This record gives sequence, structure tokens and C-alpha cells, in this order.
Amino acid sequence: MSQGPAPAAPSHADALAQQIAAALAPVEASGLDARVATLEASNAELIASIGELVDNIVQLRNEDVHALDQRGQAQAKQLEELQAALNLERSSRDLAEVSRMHPKERIVVFVGGTYFGNNVKYAWLAALAQAEALHAECWFLPMDARQAELVAQTGGHCFPANPADWTAAHLHTALAAAVAVIDDHLLNSNPYAAALLAGARQVQLWHGVSIKEIGFRNLAGLANMSPHFARVLRTCGDFSQLVGTSAAQEAEFRRWFGFRHYAPIGYPRNDVLLREPTAQDLLNVDMDVYQRAAGYRQRGKRVYLYAPTFRDGNHGWMMDAGLPDLSAAIGAAGDLLIVNLHPVEQPLVPKLAEVLPLVSFVRSRSDAYPLLRLATTLITDYSSIMFDYLLLDRPVLLFRPDHAAYTTKSRQLFDAKLATPPGPVAGTVGELLKLVKAQKEPTSSAAARHALRDALHDRADGDAGQRLLALIAQELDAALGRQ
Repeated sequence: MSQGPAPAAPSHADALAQQIAAALAPVEASGLDARVATLEASNAELIASIGELVDNIVQLRNEDVHALDQRGQAQAKQLEELQAALNLERSSRDLAEVSRMHPKERIVVFVGGTYFGNNVKYAWLAALAQAEALHAECWFLPMDARQAELVAQTGGHCFPANPADWTAAHLHTALAAAVAVIDDHLLNSNPYAAALLAGARQVQLWHGVSIKEIGFRNLAGLANMSPHFARVLRTCGDFSQLVGTSAAQEAEFRRWFGFRHYAPIGYPRNDVLLREPTAQDLLNVDMDVYQRAAGYRQRGKRVYLYAPTFRDGNHGWMMDAGLPDLSAAIGAAGDLLIVNLHPVEQPLVPKLAEVLPLVSFVRSRSDAYPLLRLATTLITDYSSIMFDYLLLDRPVLLFRPDHAAYTTKSRQLFDAKLATPPGPVAGTVGELLKLVKAQKEPTSSAAARHALRDALHDRADGDAGQRLLALIAQELDAALGRQ
């Protein structure tokens, strides 16, 4: 049997056709769905990534804009502050000239210091009591609203504590003032105060006999100079009168201040040491401590007043020096310990009071002079309060546990007047406790105290306020051309 022809091999064209047919063959539905799902998931991830990237870029740009905005606001605020300072300086300069040429009237301005309780307080009270004899209008320039409230209780005229509340009438009164009475640097919180009173004759009472270098002798290098420090130096004069307690102090005060005349008439605040205080004397006195001290005295107990000065950069020194031991010893004897901290360290009182419950801490920024007269013994270190206390002729104990550190790191001393101290000096709390327990002053200490009192107080009669009013009257006459 014959066979048919063999099948021919597929040509190249047939192979290509088969491939095309395979490529165009239908795909199962499940496979297509899987591909689409994968593609959509990839697209979603891509879109999310792009969105996140865009959000990050936008956030970064917003943060940059916010930072730039904050920086711009800070710079704008700084420029405003600089402009305000410049405006104040320009205004003060011109107002000072206005004050110097403004017609003066028989007006006296008493300038408040850091608290209502120093020489200015008692000068003010004396002036109010003798206003008719002065034939003058008396005004008080307060440091803050609290002082304004206290002055209101005296019934006297008071400028507003807030400069924004000053009226044209207030401005006229200040510019027309013939005399200004101060007891510190004229750095009242009213930024225009010094300028408005520039034309007044200034009577400087200062705030104590000092054994520390102050005023022109309390300098710093130019590397540490600041506008505030320069202003402090500028307010060390030029005073028409500087009031002291003795003629022998004039040369000492001329080391520190610039003034034309020196008046050794005594400090008005010391008058309250030599008389029973009035209701107005007791304004701004810590009455809780005052009444407690009066109670101890009535029971025949001792009242110790500890009045240390401050330390630069070491506000915990009292605890290290042994204040807890002193408190315990005086409390165990049934006596009272009162501590009157320097205003710089008075913010420490709440914490100290928690750990020293036997101590009566004097309220911050209050008047300690009526309290001083109730103390049977004064404990201090370098505070000028010791020189006022001499008028009471009572024991003084000097407690100097860190003398070397204080004189090298805090203040240089100018204490030739203490070549013979007015009382025994204790260098440790142990030495101080022996003096406290002895309850008897050495005869040599009493003699030294009397000698120092006589050297520093030409008069001890309680009439310093009256002499000051006579001096103010002279200054008023001189300012108004009547001398």
C-alpha cells in the first residue's frame, strides 16, 4: 500500500502566528483580578507615599514660616523696647531741663525708697505734723502701690504709683517742687522721677552710717559697666544738703557722695527709738512680731534682735553659720529671737521659717525701728543698724562667722570707726552662744560702746525730725530766693 505525503514542518510564519494567538488568548477572570488588585495596591501605596511626602514638605515649610514669624516678632519686640528706652532717655533729658527752669513753689516732695520705713518715712510724718509751720505743700512720691496705700493712711498728698495715672496737675506739682527729700539713690520706680525733680534742691538723708564702701567708692571695672550702674553713680549727687549724725562724719561722706552742705542734725528714724511710738509710727511695722516682743519684755524676758547684712551669691550662709543652734539656745532659755534680714535676703524668710519655728522673722519690707527699741540685745555683723542702736545704750554682739570671705567676696570695708568694736566679736556660733549664755556684758565693751555713740551722734535727744524741718524750711527759702 502506498503512503500519503509526510506533514510539512511549521514555517517561521506559522510559529509567529501561534505566538500571537497565545498572547491574545483569553485570560481567566481570577488571574486578571489578581493583577488588577496588585496594581491598585501598588498605586495606593505610591499615592500615600507621595501624599506623606507632600505633607512633610508642607509641615517643614510651615515650621520654617512659624520660626521666622517668631523670630520676627521677637525682633520687633526688641526694637519696640529699644525705641521705648530711647524715647524715655530723650524725654527724661528734656524734662530735666524743664524742671531746672520751671518756676518753683513752696512744695516739698518726699521720695519713697524700697520700703516705707526709713528716714523718709519719719521725715514725712514730721512734716505732716508741722505742715503749717513749714508753710509748704508736702507730697509723697511712692515706690509702689503698697506705699501709696500707707501714705493714704497718713492723710497726706500722694502721687499715683502708676506713671500712667499722672495728670497734668501732678506733672505741674513735681516740676514746681522746690525741695526733694530722699534717703537713697533716686531710683524711684517712676522712670521720670529723677528728671521731674532735677530742678529741686535735694536733701539727702541716706539710710545709715556705713562701714562698707558705697557711692563713688563702690566701683566696678568698665568691662562690667551697665546703664543701670552708671545711673546709680549719677545719683550719688549733686545734693544741696547731706544729713548725718555727727560733724566728724563729713569727710567720710565726701568720699562717697557729692554735696554742697553737710548737716549733722541726726536721723529722723532714730527719734522713734527714744519715744513711745505713735499709731502712725507703727505703719508698716510687723505688728505680730512687735506685740510678741512687747509681751516678752513685759514678762521680764530677753529679746534678741539679729540683723545681719546680705552676702553676695551665698544666700544660705546663715544656716551654715549656726542660726539653728542660736535659735535653739535662746528658745531653751525662754527668751525671744527676732531675725530681721536685709531686704536682699528677705525672700528666704518663708523657707527659713519652716525649719526654724522658734525664730520670729520680721515681715519683708517692713519698718524695724519700733521693733529695735524693744530689743534688749542686738546681734549683727556689718549692718549700720548697730550705730542707731547705740542710742539705746544696750549690749551689741558682733557675729562674723565668715569675715574673711565677706571682706574679699562681698564688700570692701571702710571700718576705721570700728577699730574698737562696740561689743565682743564672735567668729563661730560656739563663741556667740557663750556670750548669749553669759547674759552679762564686759565692762570694756560698755566703755567702747559709749565712746562710739559719742563719736557718731552729736545729739541724742529725739528731736532730729524737728531739726530736719528747720533745714527744709531754709532750703525752701533758698530755692525761692528768700535768702
